[in-house]
Amino acid sequence: MNKWLFLPGVLVAFLGAGCAPPPKVVTQITSARDQIKFLIVQGDQQQVLKCQVAGDGALSNCRPMQLVLQDEE
Repeated sequence: MNKWLFLPGVLVAFLGAGCAPPPKVVTQITSARDQIKFLIVQGDQQQVLKCQVAGDGALSNCRPMQLVLQDEE
């Protein structure tokens, strides 16, 4: 097989196999006083990111928060 035909086939196989992680999507935003929280979903994982908001709207001191989900019994 010609190597020029083989290489694109290998690239397509790798791309189709899901080598790239799923995108991060912000699904909810809440804010109160001088802080804002983002709910970020990536695939089947969730993360809450909490940031401080300055008077001009600039975000600082962003950090992930612990997220504990419990089933209702």
